[in-house]
Amino acid sequence: MIFRSKPPVIAPAMSTGERTASVLAGLFLAAVAVRPRPNRLLSVLALATGSYLAYRGATGTCPLSEAIEDRVHCSEKSHR
Repeated sequence: MIFRSKPPVIAPAMSTGERTASVLAGLFLAAVAVRPRPNRLLSVLALATGSYLAYRGATGTCPLSEAIEDRVHCSEKSHR
């Protein structure tokens, strides 16, 4: 019999309230960004930010926070 290991379960780093707020804010920001505006750059930035917030809330993880924590952790190691 072959034993297969189960894939690791990754617990979300965010609470349910944070996730809900992130999804709602992201969807709202993306919806507002879709309206035509004179400054297209702001619309694109709002759409990108809204999409990121919705992704962050849906997955429960924040890649930016993780990258910052990894960077800080690595710099602390190098200073010792």
